This record gives sequence, structure tokens and C-alpha cells, in this order.
Amino acid sequence: MGWTFNTDSPDATTSGPTIAAVGIALTTLSLIVVCLRMYVRGWVVKAVGIDDWLMSFTWFMSLGFMVISVVQTKYGLGLQRLSAMPDQNVKPFGLLQYCGAPFYITSILGFKLSVLFMFLRIAVDRNYRIAIIMIAIACTCFHFCFLIVQINLCHPVAKQWDPAITWGSCLVAVPFYTSMASLTIVFDVIIMCTPFPMLLRAKLPRRKKAILLGIFSLGIFITVIQIIRILTIKSLSDYLDSSKLIMWSMVENNLGIIVGCIPALAPLFRSVLDKTSHVSSSQRQGVERSPYSLRNIYRRKSSHAPSMGGQSSVHAEGPGSGKNTTTEDQWRTEGGSDEHLNTAGSIYMRTDFSVEHEPREEGAG
Repeated sequence: MGWTFNTDSPDATTSGPTIAAVGIALTTLSLIVVCLRMYVRGWVVKAVGIDDWLMSFTWFMSLGFMVISVVQTKYGLGLQRLSAMPDQNVKPFGLLQYCGAPFYITSILGFKLSVLFMFLRIAVDRNYRIAIIMIAIACTCFHFCFLIVQINLCHPVAKQWDPAITWGSCLVAVPFYTSMASLTIVFDVIIMCTPFPMLLRAKLPRRKKAILLGIFSLGIFITVIQIIRILTIKSLSDYLDSSKLIMWSMVENNLGIIVGCIPALAPLFRSVLDKTSHVSSSQRQGVERSPYSLRNIYRRKSSHAPSMGGQSSVHAEGPGSGKNTTTEDQWRTEGGSDEHLNTAGSIYMRTDFSVEHEPREEGAG
């Protein structure tokens, strides 16, 4: 059985599996990033905001679009030849495409609003805050109009998916999609440039300022995807040509989620870097302090030597630890000496002698 339902040839060429793989992989990756964001904001920073909830909601919209697109591949999305499309698949194919559009439009609006609310959270100047709010309102109005026109592209509405309806009219799709994609690029560029005035005026070290500017500039990748989508739209000749358009749409909304979450993950990156540098510093200090490795060396030996005219005994004592005591950083050598490795990285030796003399009795001899 081939990938597409109801096809006469099970070997009909289709890019359906590729579309499904790209969608599932990117949606999974964006889920991981969103979960990390909620962890950082909820457990590390302990300050979950509206921007975080908006990004979570956006991911669910992206998930819905991905699921609908994958199911749509089973009804013909990705087929390379229009003649291979089964007639019984045309209606469910069109209905799925109609249902997927609101999820896509909502998802691209969601990550834009999330980023704008993040900017609003860090903005202090009143003029900046007003500008961000105005951009958010304009962006919302545009995408709302986009959604309304999209779901009413034909009159009657069912003409968008039901080929049995031969009367009525529809807007020409290619000019409409091209115009909407172009305006979306405009909003992407505006939103990407929004934090630059704040960062350039902020009193931050140059290195940190450059890093922040670089992070916020990652939005350029979304703009590139939008340009690719426009080129794909212009090449549409029939409804099966939408396969590349839908695949790039999945790339766009998931990449938007990932890029929008990166600034919020800064505390996590900083924590990892601090731990790594701390471990490296500790290891380096350990090497500097301990050029000699002590491996539980324990050696103790007492020596007794006769002395002229009497009996003498020699005892080795560890400094400050009593007689005949040894620790892991102390060991006894022949002759009753104690060696220690101190924290400065040097070795000192201390030898204590205790001599006892017994006088000879008178008359002995």
C-alpha cells in the first residue's frame, strides 16, 4: 500500500513522507525549546509572564497545523502529478487545507505577539512602550484580517473544498497569498528591529550588548523563510503545488517559536557556563595545589638505636597529632620522620627525637 490513500498505483511519486518528517521533527524540537523556556521562567527566574503563555499557546497552534498537514499528505499532499490524485481525495484534501489555515495564521501571530510582550516587559522608556503596544495592535489587526479573508476566500465558503459546487466565485489565490506574505515580512522586520534602539542606548558592556543584538537579529532567518514562501507561492499552478508552501509554512512557525524562545533561555545558558567554568577552575586549582598524588600511603616504622653509655629510643611523632598517628596526607619514613603535603603545594618534613638515658648503677662494672 502506498503512502497516499485510494491511489491506483501504490508507487505514485509523493513527497508526503518528507513533509511529515520535517513537520514532526521541527514540532518536536520547538516543544523541547518551549519546555526549557517554561522551566527557566517558572523554576529558575520564577516569573512566568504573558509572553511565556502566548508562546506555549503558539506551539499548540503549530502542533495543530502540523497534524492537519500530515493527515493531508495521506489524501494527496505531496503527489508530483495531478493525474495521480484520486477523485475521492479531492474533497477531504480541500477541507483539510481549509482547516489548517487558521492554525497557521494564529501560530505566526502568536510568536510575534510573544516577542513583543517580552520587549514590553524589559522596556522602561514610556515612548518605547507605547511604540511596542502600537506595533502589537497593528500586527494583531493585520493577521485577524488575513484570517477573515482566508476563511472566506470563496463564496459560498464550501466552494473552497467541494468540487461539486460549480457556482459562486473565489478570490485569485496567488496575488492574495503574495500580498499577505509580503506584509508579513514587513512586520517581521519591524519586530526584529524594535529592541535595537533600547539596546544601543543601554549602559551595557560592549560584549554583552553585541551578544543581545545578535540574538535578536536571529529573526532574519524567519524573514528568509518568508521570502522562500513568496517564491513558492508564485510558482503555484494547481492545488497540489501547495506541498512546498505548506512545508515551508511548518518551518516558519516552528522556527519562529525557537527563535522567540532563545532570549528567554539566557539564564539557563549563563547557569551552564558558570558551572562549567567553576568545575574547570576547581580542577585547575586542584592540579596547582597537588603536584604529588597521595594514594592512602601508610607506612610507619619505629627505630631504636643504642647510645654511648646507655639505652636510647627514638619515636616519631606527627605534628600536633600525638604519637604514632598518620592521615592520608601524612606518611612515615624510615628514621621516624613525618612528611606532609600542605595546601600551598610544597612538602615539609618534620623529625622529632625523644632520647631517654638510663645512668649506670654505681659499682657495676
